[in-house]
Amino acid sequence: MIADESTESNTFAVGWRTTFKSRPDPNSHPHFAHRSRGSAPPSDQRARGTTLSAPTQQQSLAGSRPGTVLAGIGFMIAGVSLFPLMNTFAKQLTADFPLWQITWARFVGHLLITTAVFMPRRGLALFKTARPWRQGVRSTVFFASNACFIGALPFVSLATASSIMFTAPVIVTALSVWFLGERVGAWRWSAVVIGLTGAVVIIQPGTESFNIATLLVVCAAFCYSIYQLLTRTLTEHDAADTLIVYTAVVGSVVTCFIVPFVGRTPDDLGQIGSFLALGTLGAFAHFLVIEALKRAPASVVAPLGYVELITATALGYVVFGDFPVATTWFGAGLIVVSGLVIAYRQARASQPGKQDGRRVTYYLPEFLIGCGVLMVLASALWQALS
Repeated sequence: MIADESTESNTFAVGWRTTFKSRPDPNSHPHFAHRSRGSAPPSDQRARGTTLSAPTQQQSLAGSRPGTVLAGIGFMIAGVSLFPLMNTFAKQLTADFPLWQITWARFVGHLLITTAVFMPRRGLALFKTARPWRQGVRSTVFFASNACFIGALPFVSLATASSIMFTAPVIVTALSVWFLGERVGAWRWSAVVIGLTGAVVIIQPGTESFNIATLLVVCAAFCYSIYQLLTRTLTEHDAADTLIVYTAVVGSVVTCFIVPFVGRTPDDLGQIGSFLALGTLGAFAHFLVIEALKRAPASVVAPLGYVELITATALGYVVFGDFPVATTWFGAGLIVVSGLVIAYRQARASQPGKQDGRRVTYYLPEFLIGCGVLMVLASALWQALS
């Protein structure tokens, strides 16, 4: 995920994900993310590109038919799989073009496409916001997150960068206590510790394997978590499509002033296509996530954000010849576990039904998907060690 973007399902992110949380918020991702995401939670959630009220949306999800839910799962898998593809193009372009030109293509593409999609229906009201300064800060930290993430790509594998970005929901959980005044119980605090431990295992500070560029990804994840928190405070005031458009405003304006001085003309159609893909793939992936959240409950599709880790690993190996070492797999496994625990506990706490004073709604799909992801991680760890 270009910081994003991964983790508005987490995420969702990425790693380009725009996260919008709906009210009330059932969940908090590549992992992500989103999260994007009013909106729904993924690894922290990606916004539902819809202006339906929260009750209407909840009723729609509650009445989802099995076939519709299955379609939502398909849309989510397709959407989160496109984020690593977008990051692959960005990583390839870093070999020949400056950071700011790649970031410019990412944000201007986002802004042009989302404006073209939403403005015919909303008109100039699309740009009306009740909290302009907060929107500006939110767009700024998202820009910083993307700049840090893209800046690290020449030196960090896609799988490693994606894994670290998935710590964003973990950071959001920790900061929400002070930032939003939320209560976080022992389960989620334990998950925060596990997730941050996973990041330390991947980064390996103080060892010969330490890569200082991974700190840029950590900075990207931290900025993305601030972006998610600000998004959650704005969904009460602005429409989802307004949030989506404002996400790219600061990045577009800043890079439009920088690129004329540092940019260079692409040499061939392949490079032009790669630049066009940055904005197009991000917008299309976002659309697929939106469609997924319209068709299926967030509790079902949000954990699928971690499919991004698998796609990032596959593309990193096929395109760049990078295969994560055993410590990266182990650290990613810890991050996945922590993210699933946080999503599960938040979803469980949001349910109204109680029995004997305790919440009794459980999410079997999350559990099964989590087991599947952990099985893949365990298998890859075994192969790396053998």
